[in-house]
Amino acid sequence: MIKDDISALVGQAISSALAAGQLPELVTPEISVERPAKPEHGDYAISVAMKMARTARMSPLKIAEIIKANLAPTDYIAAVEIAAPGFINFRLNENWLKGQVQGILAQGDTYGNVALGQQSRVQVEFVSANPTGPITIGSARNACMGDTLASVLQAADYQVEREYYVNDAGNQVRAWNESMWIYYRDELGVPVTDDKGEPLALKLDEETGQPTEAREFKDVRYNARAYARELIAHEGNRFLDLPEDEARALVGKEGVKIVLEHNEEDLAQLGVLFDVWFHEQALYDTGQIDAILQMLRDGGHVAEREGAVWFVSSALGQDKDNVLIRSNGIPTYFVSDIAYHYNKFKTRGFEKVIDLWAADHQGHIPRMKAVMQALGFSPDDLIILVYQLVSVNGLRMSKRNKNFIPLREVMDITGPDPIRYNMIARSPEASLDFDVNLAIAQNDTNPVYYVQYSHARTASIFRRAEEAGITPEIDRADLSLLGHPSEMALIRHLLLFPETVLEVAKNCIDNGVAELQRLPFYTLELARAFNAFYRDCYVLDQANLPLSQARLALTQATRTVLARALTLMGMSAPERMDRGEQPA
Repeated sequence: MIKDDISALVGQAISSALAAGQLPELVTPEISVERPAKPEHGDYAISVAMKMARTARMSPLKIAEIIKANLAPTDYIAAVEIAAPGFINFRLNENWLKGQVQGILAQGDTYGNVALGQQSRVQVEFVSANPTGPITIGSARNACMGDTLASVLQAADYQVEREYYVNDAGNQVRAWNESMWIYYRDELGVPVTDDKGEPLALKLDEETGQPTEAREFKDVRYNARAYARELIAHEGNRFLDLPEDEARALVGKEGVKIVLEHNEEDLAQLGVLFDVWFHEQALYDTGQIDAILQMLRDGGHVAEREGAVWFVSSALGQDKDNVLIRSNGIPTYFVSDIAYHYNKFKTRGFEKVIDLWAADHQGHIPRMKAVMQALGFSPDDLIILVYQLVSVNGLRMSKRNKNFIPLREVMDITGPDPIRYNMIARSPEASLDFDVNLAIAQNDTNPVYYVQYSHARTASIFRRAEEAGITPEIDRADLSLLGHPSEMALIRHLLLFPETVLEVAKNCIDNGVAELQRLPFYTLELARAFNAFYRDCYVLDQANLPLSQARLALTQATRTVLARALTLMGMSAPERMDRGEQPA
């Protein structure tokens, strides 16, 4: 990668200057190669001279001049310029740039892969919504972030496993079981009644039409009627013949299966497929919960007081201890989380584990880091990425407040691609308002349409070449004929794709930061660069076929990179889209 080449080039220049006594003995700081904010400052810049100034007791400008004087000549650097207060700016050689087009074509759909992870094993656990209802448009942000991140990490040479954690144990599922049982019986004409003889299934909130959460009906937490009807369609009334406690549990369990089947279908329609669906209940059934509690006790990390069992996280630098087993004997979700993550690291051997959590769970991060330390794992190997919540057309989504829109309803309107793009188009730290009207707009105000149409335009140029009797010979194209400013700008942008993949993956693994928004931003900028080229450069010119072949090669390289970027984001790369076009 060119950034690595420049960094190595500068490092060698510093070593040469040190050996010649032009610089005093010092430890060379990290050499970071950045893109200048303004194109007129060149293609790349380094600020290492400013980092060295205090130790060397020399002005940054003087150090920069010494480094420049010791740079070995290369075929990829056209010019090196010094800028105050000590930047070294590099301009790439245009002949070298033109030659990179053939490299992109040769790599094809592997272009953008970077050798970062060395096949180390990473698990990305995401979505993991409670199996008590449909996947919502709010959870779609989690799904799109997790799946795109997994794809980027795979492109960065990691072995990645996508996992959905099914929360099928604990209070939420107990309440779900009760709700399913109530609606199951109600649909069969054998309603469960309260102490006044009124059917619980009919106690609905007047504003939302959903089951009330008033205290006396707290277990009617979920509107499970549709799932109960589906269960009856498959199983009939056979559960009524069983003892009630057994029936309630089985009806709830079957209801969870139905929910998961629908949710798996919805996620698949979104383009999100999981390698593993891990059930929380399995941690109890296989004794992993008891084992992890004993392990924490043996390590001196557990205390018993007030009738409860506590994880003594205060001894590990946290401001308070955390309950593991409540005074009523019921384990908290924290216990399951501990056992689950021990299973990830120790039992299954993942080297890095990445969880995606909504912002309302952010307060749980410190205790999870503390328990990793208690279990002998590096807290840095557990990466927890947090994202802000989603609104739709200004309406904030909240499943807990029964104000949510199922993902499938939005997909029925927009299709999956606008959701995939928009859910990662903003920093996870920013709240996101999904504009449905913009998402379905068939014009350039819609970035999804604009990017996908740009890919379709690259394909249409080749169809038009065939109609014009021009046979593409891109492998033999004379790329030296390129040189128009729009051509060079497009090539420069194509070369940024591997850098974008590398930086997104590296910032996640090294810094625990999800900068997935860089991918849709890059793709949009590439589409703009291509359309500027399309506007300024006549691709199919019968009077100048050698130039046409060179421009077809550049078009194919753009087609390759656009398709690869769209694929990483889980989107389609259409070959045709309806819209009037100008001649190519």
